[in-house]
Amino acid sequence: MKIGIIGGTGFYNLVEDLREMTVPTEYGEAVVFEGTHAGKEIYFLPRHGKSHDSLAHQVNYRANMLALKQLGIDHVIAMCAVGSLNPDIPVGALALLDQFMDMTTKRENTYGKYSVEITQPYCPDLNNTFLAAAKELDMDVTPKANYICVDGPRYETSLEINVYKQWGMDVVGMTNATEASLARELGIAYAVVTISTDLAAGTTDVPPDLDTHKNVVIDNQEKIKELFLKTIELASDDKPSIAHEAYERALAARKEKLAKMETTQV
Repeated sequence: MKIGIIGGTGFYNLVEDLREMTVPTEYGEAVVFEGTHAGKEIYFLPRHGKSHDSLAHQVNYRANMLALKQLGIDHVIAMCAVGSLNPDIPVGALALLDQFMDMTTKRENTYGKYSVEITQPYCPDLNNTFLAAAKELDMDVTPKANYICVDGPRYETSLEINVYKQWGMDVVGMTNATEASLARELGIAYAVVTISTDLAAGTTDVPPDLDTHKNVVIDNQEKIKELFLKTIELASDDKPSIAHEAYERALAARKEKLAKMETTQV
C-alpha cells in the first residue's frame, strides 16, 4: 500500500532514510520524499516547499496533488496548523476535519475536467483509522471539526472570526479546502488532522503570531509523529473509499456526456 503524507517541516524525520525526488507535472514540479514504514511505501510532500518558502496563497496545490497521483497514491493523510474558534479545541489540541467551507477567491482550486461529488470531503475510513491510532496511543483527538479556508496571507479580523463562529466553524486556516477539493477530483482518499497553534483573532487578547504558530508545532512534533506512524501502521486499502467511488462516477458521467456531444455533432 502507498500512502501520501502532506505536512510541514516537522515530518522530514518521520522515518529514517527518506529519499528526495522531484516529480514533474503539467502544472510544475513538486518535491516528494520517499520511504517505508510498517511494510508500506510512504511519500512525504512538504506543502510549502522543502524550505517552507511558499505562503499559503503561493503554494502550487495542483502540482502537489497531481504529483502524488502520478506516483500511484490514492490514500493521503495530512497535517494542518490552524487557528481555533472553539474553546473545546485549545492551543496544542488535535482535531480531525469533517467539513470545510471554502472562502478563497484568488487561487486555482480545480483541474476543471469534470464535476465530482464532495458531500463528505474527508475519507471516513481514514478518519476512523486516525481515531483508532489515537485510542491505541491514549491520545486526545477531537473527532469532528468544521474548517473554514481563507486566502491569506493576512490573518482574519475580529469581525470575520465572529461571523465564522456564528456559521458553526471550529477552526480556520489557509490551505486545506484547496487540497481536499483537488484530492477529490483526483480520486484520492484524504483525511486531515489539525493542530491549533493559536486562538483566532477576537477570541483572545493575544494577536496571532507566526513565531508562536511555529513553536506550538515544534513542541508537539513527537506527538504528531507518533499519531501518523501508528495511523500508517493501521491503514488499509481493502475496500474503496468514498473518494474512489465519487471519482469513478465523475469519470463515467463525463465519458457519457462527451459521447452524447460526439453523437450530436455527427
